[in-house]
Amino acid sequence: MSPYCNVLFACSLAFGLAAAPAAQQPATIPAGYRVETIPLPAGVAFGVGGLSFAADGTLFVCTREGQVWTLANDEWRLFAEGLHEPLGIYVDPKTRQVFVVQRPELTELFDDNGDGRADRFQTICAAWGLTDNYHEYAYGPVRDSKGNFYGTLNTTLSWPGWAGSDKWDVARVHDAKMGRAAKYRGWSFRVTPDGTFEPWSSGLRSPAGIGINAADELFCTDNQGDWVATSCLHVLQKGDFHGHPSSLTDDPKYAGVDLNSISVERYGELREPAAVNFPHGDLANSPGEPVVDDSNGKFGPFAGQLFVGDQTRSNVFRVVLDKVQGHYQGCAINFIDHLQSGVVRSRFAKDGSLWVGQTGRGWRSRGPTTYGLERIVWDGLTVPFAIHSVRLTKSGFDVQFTRPFDAKRAASSDAYRIDRWRYQHHPDYGSPKFDQAQVEIDSIKLSADGMTAHLTMPLQGQRMYQLTFDLKAANADVLSSRVAWYTLNRLHN
Repeated sequence: MSPYCNVLFACSLAFGLAAAPAAQQPATIPAGYRVETIPLPAGVAFGVGGLSFAADGTLFVCTREGQVWTLANDEWRLFAEGLHEPLGIYVDPKTRQVFVVQRPELTELFDDNGDGRADRFQTICAAWGLTDNYHEYAYGPVRDSKGNFYGTLNTTLSWPGWAGSDKWDVARVHDAKMGRAAKYRGWSFRVTPDGTFEPWSSGLRSPAGIGINAADELFCTDNQGDWVATSCLHVLQKGDFHGHPSSLTDDPKYAGVDLNSISVERYGELREPAAVNFPHGDLANSPGEPVVDDSNGKFGPFAGQLFVGDQTRSNVFRVVLDKVQGHYQGCAINFIDHLQSGVVRSRFAKDGSLWVGQTGRGWRSRGPTTYGLERIVWDGLTVPFAIHSVRLTKSGFDVQFTRPFDAKRAASSDAYRIDRWRYQHHPDYGSPKFDQAQVEIDSIKLSADGMTAHLTMPLQGQRMYQLTFDLKAANADVLSSRVAWYTLNRLHN
């Protein structure tokens, strides 16, 4: 998550809805989709930190200002307040128990008398460290099928030149900017049903969103910075190291080891690379949480794909995972751009709509508002002409579209541009694109249904591939987004 400054605000407890103007539709939006702006509680600073739906459709929203609100039957009600910048909320679909991750802990909120207002907060786990450093955010929770919770923890802004003080200058490695001034900064974690804390994976920098799918596979995004070449999506597997070394201070394998004695190159060898990179400035700058389209087609032709919002760009993009040699990699494709504020949290509702919680406080966002809540709706009829997916083959890529393309144009090499580059894993802030080159396509083969282009070309591992398409649909509709970015970590055997 981007750094944020503090905001003082006057909070009205009015439960009515503030009037909201009709949503201006974004500059980039696929045909058949619309964006609706949700009216917010009057007089409330509403920087969304987390979203969760109860089984009956009630929406629970935690805000960065420390409140929890519910929305049911078009009425907002204040459920809780006094929390410390909660950046995630989970409502159990069976029991309606409410859990939030706030900076110091995982907390359960109880409404003992059933009046719709929390009466009691109970600490479930507070095993990670926390200082007064503003950058020590905590994110989550998500919950697996066995009842375990998972979350992620930011590193500490440690370089005195940025932090303005040397009191947090702990565990910076090779003069990077971020360190670890408290335990388990830069880790993902698991909390078992009995409240036991378990470090899960290390090496994260600013993992601003965590997600889970029906197979209990865990994902999180990380934000570009030191040791993070560009913003990205990680698969969180127990024991993995994701590349930012300061968190290894809390890894027993490195007890007593001077982390600065390990070379930059060695850290690159030790890390599990990001599954999908999001090119900085082209697609994303500060991505939030990934959510799975589990709507079974109610949100259009993208069922099973991940949707990620970005706080800076105020956009939502899709991630299509591709398993190669037993590891996930894949592509990212922009979906909707220029929403009203930065997108940090998202949730699919039972009706298949995608709700996006927004905040622009701090680094600000491309969108014009400081905070908000919007709803993305598919009309159920219109299938946009879009890049559906890009998957690696042994000799190139299979690019599938949502509708048949103009076959004559699709057979021409002029309809495609393929660019390739690599990033450098180092302690500097981000990475430029190295070894940039345009890749020539050797051959094009089109599927019989006119929806897949099989592209053959020379391939290199550990590279980014940008695929740009100049195609139209068979009925002359234009592509909703012309570019897909594929992260090629591994080649097929």
